[in-house]
Amino acid sequence: MKTYDKVYALVKKIPKGKISTYGQIGQMIGLNPRVVGWALNRLAKVKTTPTVPWQRVINSKGTISTNKLSNIPLDLQKRLLESEGIKFDKNGKTDLKKYQINPSSCN
Repeated sequence: MKTYDKVYALVKKIPKGKISTYGQIGQMIGLNPRVVGWALNRLAKVKTTPTVPWQRVINSKGTISTNKLSNIPLDLQKRLLESEGIKFDKNGKTDLKKYQINPSSCN
């Protein structure tokens, strides 16, 4: 299985209303967190609707990193997560202890 396909397969296992971090995904499959980010950013360039819930992967601070990317509309990731029940505070941070997946649930 190709590297990006490993990322996509794991991200597909994150249930609605839960999140993971780039680092957590990377650790689970032995990749640098940046590679996980590159794999998910690649989905934004695909013309078809992706079946990978990319929005469920955020940074280790509990905030959104996609607002720095020009190929993803501002606050799209946050809006998608909020529609799944993820709450953010006034600083745009979410509670990783509450929403982050348990790695064993993705095996």
